Amino acid sequence: MVQRQTFFTSLQGLLLVAIASAWIGGIFLCSLLPVSLPTPLLLIAAMGILLTLLLLRPTTQSRIVLLLLVCMLLGAWRYAIVLPSNDPQALTNFIGQKNITIRGVVVDEPKFQGKTRLLLVDASAVQISKNGSWQDAHGRLEVLTPGIAIESLYSANYGDTITLGGTLQIAAAKHAAGVFTSIAFPRVSVINKGNTMPLAYLYHLRVQCATLLAQLLPQPQAALLIALFLSLRTPALSPVIQDFNTTGTAHLVAPSGFKVTVIAGLVVACTRWLYEIRTLRIFLYKPTSKRWNWRRWLAISLAIITIALYTALSGFVPAALRAGLMGCILLIGPRMGRNYNVFTALALAAILITLLDPFALWDVGFLLSFLGTLGIILLTPLFQRLLHPLSQLPLGHQFVEITAVTLAAQTATLPIIAIAFENISFVAPLANLLTVPLLGIFLLSGLVLSIIAFCWLPLALVCSWVIHPLLSYTLFIVHWCSQLPAAYIAAPDLNTVLAWAYYGVLLLLFIGMRKLLVPATPTTQPTQTATHATLQSRQSARYWRIIQGSIALLFIAVTGINVVAVAAPTQLTVTFLAVAPAGQPAQGEAILIRTPDHKTALIDGGLDAVSLAQQLDSRLPSWQRTLDFVLLTTARPDDIGGLQDVVTRYQIGEVLDAGMLHPNATYASWRHVIAQRAIPYQAVFQGASIALGAQVVLQVLWPPSSLHKGGDEERNN
Repeated sequence: MVQRQTFFTSLQGLLLVAIASAWIGGIFLCSLLPVSLPTPLLLIAAMGILLTLLLLRPTTQSRIVLLLLVCMLLGAWRYAIVLPSNDPQALTNFIGQKNITIRGVVVDEPKFQGKTRLLLVDASAVQISKNGSWQDAHGRLEVLTPGIAIESLYSANYGDTITLGGTLQIAAAKHAAGVFTSIAFPRVSVINKGNTMPLAYLYHLRVQCATLLAQLLPQPQAALLIALFLSLRTPALSPVIQDFNTTGTAHLVAPSGFKVTVIAGLVVACTRWLYEIRTLRIFLYKPTSKRWNWRRWLAISLAIITIALYTALSGFVPAALRAGLMGCILLIGPRMGRNYNVFTALALAAILITLLDPFALWDVGFLLSFLGTLGIILLTPLFQRLLHPLSQLPLGHQFVEITAVTLAAQTATLPIIAIAFENISFVAPLANLLTVPLLGIFLLSGLVLSIIAFCWLPLALVCSWVIHPLLSYTLFIVHWCSQLPAAYIAAPDLNTVLAWAYYGVLLLLFIGMRKLLVPATPTTQPTQTATHATLQSRQSARYWRIIQGSIALLFIAVTGINVVAVAAPTQLTVTFLAVAPAGQPAQGEAILIRTPDHKTALIDGGLDAVSLAQQLDSRLPSWQRTLDFVLLTTARPDDIGGLQDVVTRYQIGEVLDAGMLHPNATYASWRHVIAQRAIPYQAVFQGASIALGAQVVLQVLWPPSSLHKGGDEERNN
């Protein structure tokens, strides 16, 4: 009896955690049932128990049990009402229907699969026949369309209202949570551009930042910084993404709550001067004054706004939402006189996210974020205890702290990573230990570079010299770890029963070893010693900032000397670049010309922008972001594809081609990008001479000034 009272007393202290567990348990148990439960029955049962709880006033123990039962039933009801089987207007009712037209809104950024874009669309209406009437429809579907552009001029983008024509199919085996239908290569018509929507505008701003960062750095370093800072995976990242998957570092290039936490920490640290500068506190302000409180609230407001904006830039994914909600609770709670409890904050975030979208419970990002946070809270003290002897070494304390956090997060998320990426990485702790400490630097650098690039691009180019070596280091470490012997084992189609067994064993081990969670060193010490340790810590932090600044200046100086001292080519070089999509034989579809007087020209681009970027960036200095001429010899999509990326990433002196009488969509998009970036353009014809520096002249032999009409205009002109 005493033990039962003790249990319920402790449960009252974590009541919100118990409520969240019951709510999530109801969602999960409902998903296991072979048939969906009637939603009115679940709601009536929950309301009946709630009335019993209010009218009969049972004992404390019974009250808690009934409350948890109500939460479980409400969780099951919330999941059941979004199932297609309980919706007579669900999109799944039209599966197999040919020549159907679907109207909806693109609600997520495109995901790239080779040369295709995978869009996520929320349907609002369907039309069965061409002249039939529109009828309401509900559901989310995946749409496969051709293209490699993040934002396409002639296709659907995030926030657009579109119509899709084709045959509705069952969703693929691996699909996003809550998606039950799909359509492949439909007829797409954009009804309304969504640039006025707040989320669409933020996404457009995100793409603009990505474009600016791509102009500052070579590939794949630029793609890596874009993924680290903006959580936006561009096609240029695809050659190295497998290395991140096999080393357990995929969370670095994906939307994650850890990034939101780091951003919030940076903002809090940068605004601390508003209320913690000692001279202001002593001579100008008193901690209890209203002005002091106003300054503290200003700092908190800036942090909350930053968390909200970065969460929006991350796409409002569940992982970022979880971290954002917890960060806001952490900042606001103490100001409202409440003690921050990480378990309560985690529970509240889980309830709110699954209330908005019950399918978030199966979102890989949310699971990794939720379980990773829980693992860090519960398991970090255990690993710190086990690694405590290493803290006596130089920099041992920092090493133990980083290693313990890394091991705790990896241990808690191992089954989810194995199921999601179909491999079990043995080098994940090492790879994370060598790369994760740099994440804060990458996030801050991406933010600073984006702001500077919006103001003055040349200055941002100089500042990017600091981050380039660190990005190259990260790519090297991840690739090196992936090539180590027995770095990982493939685990395709891993049984989820093994995952549940893993967490069961982990729970038993945690309970059995909980005595090791006691801190290894006493938590109290004399005041004088504590003050001395605090001063020593501040002094070490000051020295560390000086070292970081010195390293940054050294990077700029070394790169600047390299820019000035690099030797010019002594002869004309003409290089046929091996450009081809992955898995296809490479061909010399692009030509790079470099002259002894530092002039550079690129002729054609080939079909694949990723391989062209690799070939081009490997043959030009990392600091060179300009091309004097870009020449397009034919308006075929096979030759324009790579150049679309080049004219976006490089500063182009002039673009030359012969024009086209009846342009295709690819060529029209090419000319639109040129006009949008205000690149000088000239159509050249037979007899024209193009001076490339003082020593090289290109002579145009074709086409004649009167362009060919009809037939194969792409080749004849």
